Amino acid sequence: MRLRLEIKGASPEEKQRGIDAASAVFAAAGISPEQGADGMFALEGWDDASFRDDMEPDEDEDEAASLWMQANKAAIEACCADWPADAVPVD
Repeated sequence: MRLRLEIKGASPEEKQRGIDAASAVFAAAGISPEQGADGMFALEGWDDASFRDDMEPDEDEDEAASLWMQANKAAIEACCADWPADAVPVD
């Protein structure tokens, strides 16, 4: 899976810096971005199902979703590192 980062006003270099930061989060955890996306899909599906017990993500999906969120935060922080605080998007 090729990661993309869409942040309005970010230069290609800033976006790449963010993508590299997100990739590092996945690499450090030993999971792929695909696994992270699958975890988020499971989490969002559970939300869409009004948190039904039979739809709850398993432990691996939950951990993968958490890593996806960490990678997203790392990407935004790295991409926007030199920006004024009020210009940085909220994850």
